[in-house]
Amino acid sequence: MLLATLSCVLVTASQAETKGKENDNYRAKHVLMLGLNDNVKSNYFPKVMISNETGIRENMICSEYNTIIMENIVASTSSNGACMFIPASSTYEWVNLIKVEGEGDNSYSDVSQVPTDEYRNALDMAGAEYLLVVNQHYLKWQDKPMRTLFHIVSYTLFDKDQNEVYRGNGYFASMNLETPDKLRKTSSKTSSRIASTIINQIK
Repeated sequence: MLLATLSCVLVTASQAETKGKENDNYRAKHVLMLGLNDNVKSNYFPKVMISNETGIRENMICSEYNTIIMENIVASTSSNGACMFIPASSTYEWVNLIKVEGEGDNSYSDVSQVPTDEYRNALDMAGAEYLLVVNQHYLKWQDKPMRTLFHIVSYTLFDKDQNEVYRGNGYFASMNLETPDKLRKTSSKTSSRIASTIINQIK
């Protein structure tokens, strides 16, 4: 009986040690994020109107919207060890080579025209295995049955070989165009859901 108990203890200890070593070697997945240029679109609002209503300079609208979504994603996963989201810290010349197809729900991006060496170098410099592209922020206004502004955030995930891994959309709504501070709060849950979806795709 004593021998059996001792054997059990030794096996358990060995399993715990093995698991500990596996955890020591574990590296969270890293995802480089970038938002495209000129990616805020609408069926109703011209850029000048968006600027007037939100207080965002017209030439900074896309940058501000992209930053808000990406910072919300980072904030929502700060305590999650499974994945680390990294906003692009520089502007890559090849960003303009990313082709966007469709609009709203049907928007997706294509990175096949980006030079392979430049693409991989950007991911390597960030220590990332994946690229998350914020394709488009579509502002869909409707008057009836209730005046509502629907926000559609479309995104595409690519691996290091420029293969599409996943494409999807995040949704939220507001009564009107919002200032950056309000938009950050309104979009936080949607950004968190986008992060969760990505993590589930690559874990």
